[in-house]
Amino acid sequence: MKSILTVFLAIFTLSTYAQTENNNEPYEWPYSMPIWGKKAADKGYKIQLPYGLNVNYVYNRMDLEISSFDMSIGDDPNSTLNQLISEYVTLENLNFNNTIARTNGMNLRGDVWIFPFLNVYGIYTNSTGTTEVSLQPRWFDDEGNLVISLPEITSIVDFSANSYGFGSTIVGKIYKDYFFSVDGNITWSHSELLEQPAVFTVISARVGDRILFKNGSTLALYVGGMYRGFVNQKGNNGNIAIKKALPNLGAELLPEIDRRVAANNEEIESLNPNNPVDKIQIAKLEKQNEILLGIGTAVEGLLSSDVNYGIQKDIINHWSVQFGFNYEVNQNFTLRGEFGKGNGNDFVMMGMQYRFGI
Repeated sequence: MKSILTVFLAIFTLSTYAQTENNNEPYEWPYSMPIWGKKAADKGYKIQLPYGLNVNYVYNRMDLEISSFDMSIGDDPNSTLNQLISEYVTLENLNFNNTIARTNGMNLRGDVWIFPFLNVYGIYTNSTGTTEVSLQPRWFDDEGNLVISLPEITSIVDFSANSYGFGSTIVGKIYKDYFFSVDGNITWSHSELLEQPAVFTVISARVGDRILFKNGSTLALYVGGMYRGFVNQKGNNGNIAIKKALPNLGAELLPEIDRRVAANNEEIESLNPNNPVDKIQIAKLEKQNEILLGIGTAVEGLLSSDVNYGIQKDIINHWSVQFGFNYEVNQNFTLRGEFGKGNGNDFVMMGMQYRFGI
């Protein structure tokens, strides 16, 4: 057992978050945590105080793709209006071009070192954000002919969320003052726009170097990678006023429908129903008018009511490169900053940590 303990301590007791290299001077460790903390101190490994409180500002930007979308009004999915909505207001017809989510808020974290190399923590985040949605609605008839197309519509919806979660960090020594860390956490975000919480996971790995200053402070610089993704791939349900989410939809679409219907009726009047070629064109135009009026009725219903919706979305690019630092002022206070950049996502975190022992 002692030999196993020695191996664990030798491998894992150096990191940007916790331990410094063995100084070969045993000292007394007065706390019950971490487990094996007294053994590490006996062997001269300097370890961090066991408990920590962290306050961080966090900003996220992520490009999303919407893979499934449906909506309805009221409790009867088979109502005439909902049948029109299911036929004419679909993911394909709405034609989402770009969806960007931005959040920023304060992150509170409490942690404890279970072992000199293993930290566990709980997270609470209060955040506000926006979802920017761009779409270019278009509809086709049964033959694939374009019936109506709108210019691109962009809408920004504000939201707030409370998130709860937990995670764990494993740290270790690579060589001299070079270290590695692997971190993973999962959070549940509750928002007024969603009936179920959005479950989100983050996994990251980092390597870096530590610089010890004469005044006893330490600067750790590191680089790594981060994976972010939704866990509940079945999607979420919610409720929203379409007039709030897409305020320009009716203003853009309804006048255009009236114009197209009037133009089709004018062309129908100019055609001879007894002419076989004109008769085919008349039938085509009448079918287009039927589609246009159905779209108009469906959209008018959406704009006049709160809408129940189901949506499934995912991050387009899950990965980002991370750069960061920890500046340990003393054994109690640490300042931290981390910046991430990927194709279609950005991450910024700035904060401070207070550590203590009991």
